[in-house]
Amino acid sequence: MRNNFFDHLVLLIGTNPLPNFVVADYMLQNNPKIEKIWLVHSEKNNYQAGTKKEAERLEALLKERWKNHPNLKFPLETIHLSDVSNSDSIQTDINQQMIREFKNNKSIHLNYTGGTKSMSTHVYWVLKENVKSQKQFSYLDARTFRLISDESGVLESDLRKKVTLSFDEMIRLHGFERKNEPKDFLFSDALKIFQKCMKNNQLNEFSNECGYNRELFLDSKGKLVEKLSKLSEQCLKHLKEFRPNQLMMAVINKMPEEYRLFDMNARFNENLPNKKFKTAVKFFDGEWLEYHCANVLQDHLTNDKIRTEQNWVIKKPDWTGDLDFELDVVLINGYQLTGISCTTDTGKYCKSKGFEIIHRTRQIGGDESKAVLLTRMKDKTRDLVQKELEYETGGNQGNILVLGEKHLTKEILARKIKQFVLYE
Repeated sequence: MRNNFFDHLVLLIGTNPLPNFVVADYMLQNNPKIEKIWLVHSEKNNYQAGTKKEAERLEALLKERWKNHPNLKFPLETIHLSDVSNSDSIQTDINQQMIREFKNNKSIHLNYTGGTKSMSTHVYWVLKENVKSQKQFSYLDARTFRLISDESGVLESDLRKKVTLSFDEMIRLHGFERKNEPKDFLFSDALKIFQKCMKNNQLNEFSNECGYNRELFLDSKGKLVEKLSKLSEQCLKHLKEFRPNQLMMAVINKMPEEYRLFDMNARFNENLPNKKFKTAVKFFDGEWLEYHCANVLQDHLTNDKIRTEQNWVIKKPDWTGDLDFELDVVLINGYQLTGISCTTDTGKYCKSKGFEIIHRTRQIGGDESKAVLLTRMKDKTRDLVQKELEYETGGNQGNILVLGEKHLTKEILARKIKQFVLYE
């Protein structure tokens, strides 16, 4: 990229600052000559929403990584546009706040990926017409991950191989924070029983009348009881009468003793501490599938460019009320986010889970993100949900994958997700 060295990088800040970070990080990796980065954002007023906070979060993350860059100065330069849809207003703002600061011998590079369409169009032409020194222009293609220069064509064929973010960095860039702490997985031996059952097509034995019965652990509002002491008398009576089948007991016996819902004689353990009771019930209620998925991705996809995370509860600090959300499993390929929602449900209710994971991954990963819905649906229902999600989210089959019961075994699950994420 030496022939494309420049002094000033100009970025247009929209509501998703991820493409801006990707471009800036790549440019800083390859151009030690950069001395200024200009962040052009919209001003909050009666006509438009402001993106100043997005610019500030972008600057904070760039500073963490590049505070020791040989030439780049912090704080970065910020430009506010008072009306992003008015060409005269944009020209005035850019001329007054930016162009007057340019020295004739300083070259600029505008990446016009971010911001609104009118913002990118007008800023482009203002700089092209008014800056007398060397000028370069580029954009980041969200579909192919290529960085493309107007002057010299493709600068980089796949930026996912050059720019990486941790999931923590990604959510902070969008103003989110993690609300829960990472936890150790205590049931690896028990999970192996589930995985063996998947391979032998025995999963249905867990949901028959002598397998795990979710109804026994619900409160009057239909929510999973989190404290043994909160079980109703009727539920407690049924649990005392209930005798788990051989397969369920095989799983229980592989769990640490202090988490076993039933003892060696298959009788309900009324003495479990509330916290351990909650952990054990949640594992049987479906967390086993989440851990299975994370386990498969760790073994088959994770490397220095692809990272896997599990069980993140996320919220924005300025949100009020119970608005936090949970991501079961996330996979990051360079900077591209894939969110995975896991449910043991077998019916069309799964579609609502599909909408949620699509929405949440786009909130954090932008239009480049992908979503996977992992379920126990049979083929006919799974195919229908796949088509409905594609249709109702814009017909883009490349950004949503619905998997069903026949895809759960390690080999098939790894292959399907790998193909989906890496286009292989």
